[in-house]
Amino acid sequence: MTIICIPGGAVGYDKTIGVMVRDIENQLDAPGIIVLNLLDRILELDRDNRYVLFYRSDTFLDRYAHHPHVKSVVVKASGKLLWDQIAIPRAARREGVDILFHPKHTIPLLWRGKSLMHLRGAEQWVSPHCYEPLDRLYLRHAIPRFARKATRLVAESWTVKEEFERNIRGIRGKLDVIYLAPAPRFQQPVDPDRIRRVREKYALPERYAFTVTRLRQGKLRYPTKNLDNMVEAWCASEAGREMPFVIAGGHTREYVEEVRRRNPACGERLVGLGFVEQPDLPALYSQAEMLLFVSRYESFGIPILEAMATGCPVITANVYACSEISGGRAPLVHPDDTEGLTREIDRLASDPALRQELARRGREWVKRFSWERAARETIRILEEL
Repeated sequence: MTIICIPGGAVGYDKTIGVMVRDIENQLDAPGIIVLNLLDRILELDRDNRYVLFYRSDTFLDRYAHHPHVKSVVVKASGKLLWDQIAIPRAARREGVDILFHPKHTIPLLWRGKSLMHLRGAEQWVSPHCYEPLDRLYLRHAIPRFARKATRLVAESWTVKEEFERNIRGIRGKLDVIYLAPAPRFQQPVDPDRIRRVREKYALPERYAFTVTRLRQGKLRYPTKNLDNMVEAWCASEAGREMPFVIAGGHTREYVEEVRRRNPACGERLVGLGFVEQPDLPALYSQAEMLLFVSRYESFGIPILEAMATGCPVITANVYACSEISGGRAPLVHPDDTEGLTREIDRLASDPALRQELARRGREWVKRFSWERAARETIRILEEL
């Protein structure tokens, strides 16, 4: 069943672009946040084309009601696969869609028109052990079919582009790179009242290092974020005797308790915040002496830019997108080099001038990334289609 709302006329526009926005409903995870930021800018900038937004529920149905060139449609289906592959082609044909755009890595195989698809991470090749067997099978076999089906593809980094071109035949020449960006809330100066409330909410110490992490992929542990090695390096550092390592993310309180049982001396140097709401993150970054983000794999690594935008110096990994996105504005360490990471932690903690210089360079670097730029580049590809 399809419920149609917020009409949006079809007369006087160049083309009708359908956008699959089922992920917009999840504002607790990166895909939903990315879709929301990108779509906000696209619909503000492109008034020449008509947009039909296909939702799975009515949660965000009224968000773009003030745009006369936007029509919002709720498409019902019993699961994501049926929604993507059966319900959406029918709804798109009914709405007279010329180009179908999905800001995540699926596209309907039954769609006969032109299409644009975003590619996210390449973990199915780099870290397949992070997925359940059925998920791994789906990612390995379905995504290549979607990628070959799409008329054009967008990757969020050169790292992702190279991984997909290496692992999927037949997609070279139709893949562009469009960088993501921090949300507008990540900027300096951070509101002092927000800082005060966040400090009180999380009982933050005066000095601390910080990370944002992910511990689980469904039911499985997610070692790609490399938290164990970062904790080991922190506990071996001199800085770890002077201030705690604050860890944000789901299940991090339980993780810290687990470390304390195994190694009480190390565990006492850690603070697990659990899941942190997005509006609290700018204050947490801005008050930290450094961000540790030494992942084994990142397709983009948006916390690097979020930290830089709020004036927090970063230590990150020299592999995959971390080195690409940090742009030489952060010390780089191999994820398995815990001794090297310990040295970098102590070097940064003991040198306020270095922290200030890295913060300054990071603030300048992050100006290269914006959602407006990402939206303009996406519109350019849609117009080419």
